[in-house]
Amino acid sequence: MTTSTQTALDLGKKVAGERRYFTVMALVMIAISVAGFLPAIVDPSSRRAPLTPLAAVHGVVYFAWLVLFLVQTRLVAMRRIVVHRRLGIVGVVLLAAMVPLGYVTTIEMVRRGFDLSGDQNVDHYAHAGYIDPQYGAVFNLYGLVAFTVLAAAGLVFRRRSEIHRRFMLYATILLMAAPITHFWGHLNVFKHVGPQLGALLVVAPMAMLMFSCVVRDYVVMRRVHPLTLALSIILIAMLPIQATVIGPSATWHRLVDWLAG
Repeated sequence: MTTSTQTALDLGKKVAGERRYFTVMALVMIAISVAGFLPAIVDPSSRRAPLTPLAAVHGVVYFAWLVLFLVQTRLVAMRRIVVHRRLGIVGVVLLAAMVPLGYVTTIEMVRRGFDLSGDQNVDHYAHAGYIDPQYGAVFNLYGLVAFTVLAAAGLVFRRRSEIHRRFMLYATILLMAAPITHFWGHLNVFKHVGPQLGALLVVAPMAMLMFSCVVRDYVVMRRVHPLTLALSIILIAMLPIQATVIGPSATWHRLVDWLAG
């Protein structure tokens, strides 16, 4: 009986710790987004052009995904699984809107030749701490494809909670690349470092978020789930590849120019 009681207590602590982790991660990602985007909203003087309706809708829809992720984690924590599943339809609707919004917003940046906010240091031609829009587009378009694949996989495996939650968490982490970039850009960091070092400043926080998933698995389960390990290795490896191999290549620039028409 003593052994059974101890096992039940250990299981309870495990479940509580797991729920806290996902809630904390949701709050951290919302905080990152606020820190990245709010400065340009509060003080628009650094903007290179007015906020367009497309950019505004894009921001609202993507932030809605983060809020939904937080709500869903809290519903699971409170064991409101039925409500959690019913609310999943909102995630499907948001995903259907996020894909075209993300694509069109990126292509418009390429056609315009610069970023609206002025803190991503994107200009018509790469120079003195600035990157060209074709190079900048690699992060947005790759992130969009990876996010879509992971979120869609999460929906497919919605009945298998261990897989579902990992796909959804990693999909949401991928959205953090943009606000992290805006955060450093608002501090004018990119103007004092080269494109590769600037990319590292984005890669490092993203890798830390993903590595926290590995740590969480080990702390909670005393092992790392194969999906956690695979996603962490693949997604972290792809971050520098985008910055140093794909983005600067002439082939990628031609592809983006073709997409932008």
